[in-house]
Amino acid sequence: MILKVNHKTIYSYDRPLQQSIQVIRLTPFNHYRQRVINWQIDAPSKMSHGVDWFGNQSSFLNLANGEREISIVAHGLVEVYPANVNPVLGDLHPAYYLRNTYLTTIDSALAQLAENCRANYPNVLSGSTQLALLSELSAQILRNVPYIRGVTTSATSAINAYSIKGGVCQDHSHIFLACCRYLKIPARYVSGYLYTHDEAHLASHAWAEAWIESSWCSFDISNQCPAGETHIELAYGLDYLDACPIRGSRIGGGMESISALSFVTAVPHSI
Repeated sequence: MILKVNHKTIYSYDRPLQQSIQVIRLTPFNHYRQRVINWQIDAPSKMSHGVDWFGNQSSFLNLANGEREISIVAHGLVEVYPANVNPVLGDLHPAYYLRNTYLTTIDSALAQLAENCRANYPNVLSGSTQLALLSELSAQILRNVPYIRGVTTSATSAINAYSIKGGVCQDHSHIFLACCRYLKIPARYVSGYLYTHDEAHLASHAWAEAWIESSWCSFDISNQCPAGETHIELAYGLDYLDACPIRGSRIGGGMESISALSFVTAVPHSI
């Protein structure tokens, strides 16, 4: 499937910025399950580019011209293949993804969720058992934390989202990661885009991958499916902060407002 993406993010300020530094992770991977046909990031100034610790393509934007608005637009075409298992080890050993962060710290309630799922699968060292176990964990997360917008923020931890009993794809992924790491199964956060036949989404999407039998297996908890040809991968990390599409810091600017809208559409397979 070939997907066309147009993702626009606008930062607005009520006072001039003295300086703004943005790390932009909006360049899709070229790998076994997706091919970038063309891609461009439009920003108000020239950017530098590099690869971060996780192997993510990153662009760096530094502004110091008294801006009151910053517009960043990523757009292009990506061909995505049906595979939902990633055999590529990557730059980091899978054991690195056993590390917890503030957003993926576990408490007694999350540990109990993981234990309840593990109780049905005594042979947890088997790859097929792990896949079944994590599929059940994914279903239990969505059952306990239904998809509800507006009740969490990008700073909400897995513990808090689980106690609120509501959240979005980011929260589902953080809860999944916390439980996987508790079960000693390496797991990582994935940010990207999702094609769902809708005209637009308010933001980019997120899901998780777990290391099972020498491959990264994907779990889109919010949609109860693996990541397939409707998913475009942008970045990996231990949590949202490592893989978020845009992350930055600023001096000045006063109050900040952010608007983001991504359009993902399918195009004829003739390119």
